[in-house]
Amino acid sequence: MLNYTNVLKKIESTGNKSWLVGDTVRMLEMGIQPDLITLAIDNKDLYSVAMALDSSNSFTVDARGSHPALRGEISGVKFRAFSLRGETIEDDLACRDLSIEAIAIRSDGGIVDPFGGRFDIRNKVIRLTGDNVGLIKEDPLRILRMLRFAAELEMDIFWKSSSDVRKFLESHADTLKDIPAERWGREIIKGISRRPCRFIEMCNDYDLIPFFLQPLEDLKDVPDGAGGNLFDHVLKTLYAIEKRIDTHKIMQTQAFILAGLFSRVGTDQLSVKMRKKTADRMVEEILTGWNIPSEVIEEVLEISRSYRRFYEPMSEELLCREVLEYDATAVEIALEFALCIAQIEGFRPGYKEALEENHWNLQQVLRRFNAVTLQTEGADRYLTGREVMSLLNMKPGKRVGELLNALDMAVGTGKVSSRARAEEWLKAQI
Repeated sequence: MLNYTNVLKKIESTGNKSWLVGDTVRMLEMGIQPDLITLAIDNKDLYSVAMALDSSNSFTVDARGSHPALRGEISGVKFRAFSLRGETIEDDLACRDLSIEAIAIRSDGGIVDPFGGRFDIRNKVIRLTGDNVGLIKEDPLRILRMLRFAAELEMDIFWKSSSDVRKFLESHADTLKDIPAERWGREIIKGISRRPCRFIEMCNDYDLIPFFLQPLEDLKDVPDGAGGNLFDHVLKTLYAIEKRIDTHKIMQTQAFILAGLFSRVGTDQLSVKMRKKTADRMVEEILTGWNIPSEVIEEVLEISRSYRRFYEPMSEELLCREVLEYDATAVEIALEFALCIAQIEGFRPGYKEALEENHWNLQQVLRRFNAVTLQTEGADRYLTGREVMSLLNMKPGKRVGELLNALDMAVGTGKVSSRARAEEWLKAQI
């Protein structure tokens, strides 16, 4: 806490009051040390605060968005600071959605907690601040933010907040229907980023899914061939993905999680080998409406279309080609996705062995490419195109690119493991 209060005191030395607020205080109360702290300052002119802190402009003001932020570092602590919303810290806290985010810490260590947020943190409860119904009417998507925090922090919804939300949904369905798809998408993406299965389960409990993803709701009526339905199949897929997010940092990607969420959207049976074009168009249309980048949408579709190829044994050479065509991360994610689906559907004969063999072979390919980076201090090839031309006395042209691609294959399959061997290999190709 000492370093954090030093930041407050440094800012207050310029004649401005400041407080730790929001996610920073919530994390500290939960015993988590934040890498970036959030502050509130009682000055509407953040540029003047930046100049008062340091005239050399090492502190900057990010004016993008509706709330400009002063950013910088003091005593080794990175921070972002916003102007108070309202005239007092109590006014500012009253503007926040949840009690656990409506706590402030003064520079002397004193606590400002008008909504009992610390009590709720200790009791693992998510509660809306102030007038629940009024907050929801003001912005119905506060419901999703409430569920997101509950899912991510593994907390329960306070009974009154839950009751008020359900009453609102019963009588204001049209209000939710009028919310633009882009706003739904922004909240859904945040919601599924850490605990996708729990978040979607909570959305389902509040009957929210038809408002943002009706095709997913429709899967409840489609049998999965194993006594359940395809909606349950999606939840199981998301649960398997959720477990991998905890243990594999590389799996914390939008495409991997969205592929799970949309894994059965538009399909009518579990044994479909390849997604129909109509299903792909449906997924693309929904994700475009959510304002998901086109490259992420393509990754989602590619995972869904091609993950089943890993149920057959693949040689190192074939996996190397995949890595060079799609990049290592994309291939790793597709293989992990295949493993998720195989686990929840029950390993069919030969699937487990093929997946294990493919995983081993892929790791060997990636290990060899990583060795290049280590040996060359960061380069992804032993030789550049210019070096190839000099070595072989060649002019620029298509042949140089072909040789470099062939060299990549030789590296990935273990035929070349050093710069010297790369030169020998290239000379042997002429």
